[in-house]
Order: sequence, then C-alpha cells, then structure tokens
Amino acid sequence: MKNIKLYLIGIVALGLTSCDNSDYSEAYIDAEEKVDLVAILDADRTQAVAGTNIGFTVTLPQAFDVDAVLTVRIANTFDGVYQVNKVTVPAGTTVVTDKVVMPKNVGNPKKYEGTSNAAYIQVDGLALDSSSGNVADPYRVSSNKIYVTLLDGSGAYDLPYPADYDGDGVIEPWLSISLDWEGPYNLNDLDLFVDDEAGTNYEDSQSGNRFEGDYFNGNWFPDGVYYVKASPWKLGEDTVNARFSATDHTGKTTIVEAVITKDGGSQVIATITKSGGATNDITYIIAPAN
Repeated sequence: MKNIKLYLIGIVALGLTSCDNSDYSEAYIDAEEKVDLVAILDADRTQAVAGTNIGFTVTLPQAFDVDAVLTVRIANTFDGVYQVNKVTVPAGTTVVTDKVVMPKNVGNPKKYEGTSNAAYIQVDGLALDSSSGNVADPYRVSSNKIYVTLLDGSGAYDLPYPADYDGDGVIEPWLSISLDWEGPYNLNDLDLFVDDEAGTNYEDSQSGNRFEGDYFNGNWFPDGVYYVKASPWKLGEDTVNARFSATDHTGKTTIVEAVITKDGGSQVIATITKSGGATNDITYIIAPAN
C-alpha cells in the first residue's frame, strides 16, 4: 500500500510540473542585449549643507524617440544613505537640469572646512516610456561621480524662507543669507551687513555666534544692486577665510568665498542684484565682489 501511495503522489507531481508556463509565474529574466551609455554630469556646487539642494545638469550621449526617466542619486559615502531624483527627459533631447538634496545623516563636521567627499552624485539609471505601447528598453546609463563636501549649517538661514509673512497665501520670495568663517571662534568674529548703493543698510546680523544670518526681504525692497559686507568684530589673525551663502525661494543656493582683512573695516564680499518689484516673481543674482 505504501508503494501505491508513493506512485500516485509521483503521478500528481509529474502533472503539476508538466503544466503549460501560463499556469504559474516565474521570476522575470531580462535577456535583452543592453547598450551601455555614459552621461556627463555637472553640479552647480560641490559644497553643501545637509538638506539643501544641489543643482545638476546631465548631458546624454544620444536622444531617444520617446520620453525617458533618468535617475540621479546622491549617496552618503559613509553609510550609503541616499536621495534620488527622477527627471523626465523629453523625446529628442539630450540635456536635462534639476536638483537633488544633500543627505541629512552625514554627520556634523563642526569645522569651517567641512567634511570632504562626504557624498557623491551619479547618474544610475534610465527607463524609456512604454505607456504608448511596447518599447524596447535596451539601455544602461551611468556617469562620472561628483564628490560633495558636507558643510556645517546655520539652520533656517540655509533654507528657503518657509513662511507666509503677510498672510496673502503665498510663501514670501525672500533670500536666506548666511555668513560662516574660520575659527577659532573665541578669537574670530565677523558681522554681516547688506547695504544699497547709497550706503543705506537693509539687513544686518551681529549676534556674536559662529554664524551670522538673516532674510533679505526682496519684495519689500526696491530693485537694484545690494552689497553684502563682512565686518571684523575681532580677528586673532591678519586675515580669515569666510563663506557667504544665499538661498532663494526656489531652493537655489549660491556660495561666495572671500578673505577678510583684520584692519579692513566693513568689506564688500558679494552683490545681490534683485529684480521683480514688489511682486512674488522675484529674481536674485548673487555674484562675488569685483
């Protein structure tokens, strides 16, 4: 009897394993031959505070007949934590620009120089749009790596101003500005001022802390050129390196580096050119001082 049961079980098993493939599922195997493409990646800066945007441009070696989705990844080199941005590449185009966010859990360097090579940006994927029908997707895309230095942040002054100050339902198009400089901070202390061409002061920060920061209230101020000034409250050396950063309401950050002289008084390190009147359609151009 035992042998008969085993025989019947064997017949059932044979029947199950000989069914047509449509009767059961199996892991997808992509046997399609792939073409490796190498894109060129550029970044608008290689120093960033965690949580802030880094602008990038990707140039592909060829265009496609359909839209595609390109994946750009920024990964923490210490623990692999990452952020990605998936950007649509319209059919027929080879260049796309967008932003990716610096990972937040990359440590806290506690120093002006930051932590070099704390993260890297790279293109790591592309998928063709198949919504209009069967589209072959034979491409793998990679790119050069761009390494990014993690900088200490000054908190709110590194990010777009997040409030509707006047209650009109629109986030204020103000510029967040921050000044950092080399320590030791018990010996070196700078103050931050923003004046117009006539010397009228519009913003200032004199806190006595490591960072000085403020908001440039763009839609309250006239269009024109404004001068960003760093003034030594005290310096333990003849000169000190400083870094000014400005983040607009779209999340774009511009960094300007300067050398501040101990006996140089209030020194112009950057300019802010503001246009757009009193509207919410403000444009800021940040440039190093001549």
